[in-house]
Amino acid sequence: MRAPFRNTERAYGLVSQGFHWLIVVLIIVQFIWAWRIDEIDGLRDRLELVTQHKTIGMTILFLALLRLFWRLFNRPPPLPAHMSRWEQNAAHAGHWLLYGLIIAIPLSGWAYSSAAGYGDYWWGPIDFPSIVAKGEELEELFESTHEWLTDTLAIVAIGHALAALHHHFWRKDDVLKRMLPIWRKE
Repeated sequence: MRAPFRNTERAYGLVSQGFHWLIVVLIIVQFIWAWRIDEIDGLRDRLELVTQHKTIGMTILFLALLRLFWRLFNRPPPLPAHMSRWEQNAAHAGHWLLYGLIIAIPLSGWAYSSAAGYGDYWWGPIDFPSIVAKGEELEELFESTHEWLTDTLAIVAIGHALAALHHHFWRKDDVLKRMLPIWRKE
């Protein structure tokens, strides 16, 4: 596979961009679903939203793992030379923190569901085994862990987006553009 699918020195390839934006959209949906779950009254409607939330969460986990695998063979474009060492280190740390959170959150949700005695499944036909024993203490632990990780993701993702906007509007470099499918500069 060659450009435009693979990353180049100047931009992310369409595969990396596709993973990035699909995961972003699904995470936003997850935040909306979690809010709706807390707001909805009917048990049946609540169960349906929880089911969708779990399914989307497992999809995000699967996509994040695929994205990491893809990244092993498709190095990201280098950061701009004008960035200081601390900015480059912060950018790398931020990216790896995002990867870690995007993987840890579905795993913590899966553990929370397992501890509560409910299985996880993916679009109905695929059931995932419990990954922790059923128990009230574990359920409370993983519920709070899941919520804490989610809150942390929101903060880090907002920081990530603000950094990209900073590069685009203040630094006037191509950091944001290289993740946009409509912009390919070879």
